Amino acid sequence: MEYLSLPLVLNQGYLSRCTLEESIIYSVGLILSTRLGQLPFAPEYGSEIWEREFSDLVTSNKADMRGNFRNAIDKYEKRLYNVSVSILQTQDGKAAALGLIAEVTGNYMDGNEEKTLRNSFRIG
Repeated sequence: MEYLSLPLVLNQGYLSRCTLEESIIYSVGLILSTRLGQLPFAPEYGSEIWEREFSDLVTSNKADMRGNFRNAIDKYEKRLYNVSVSILQTQDGKAAALGLIAEVTGNYMDGNEEKTLRNSFRIG
């Protein structure tokens, strides 16, 4: 089965396609990078992290952030299950404006085969 690639780009009259794993990665990235209320037709879609001040992110409980990310992924990316999230702070200044990386791990079914997804998402 083919999935639409994000961002949606029309190429010679066709939208780009991607694999199931890439589709899940795009979907999770979109969930984590969307502010709550940004989509009028789905006001609960997205991540609460965008509601926090930068100073709150430095001092906030990482377990709360992991839980928020995991709950949002569980709710809006049904193809991924057994989801775990790790929050990493970057020291090199190259990663993200907020200095956070969310490492997401979970399982998904590709046909009859269970596969594991592990991907890092830069926040900010």
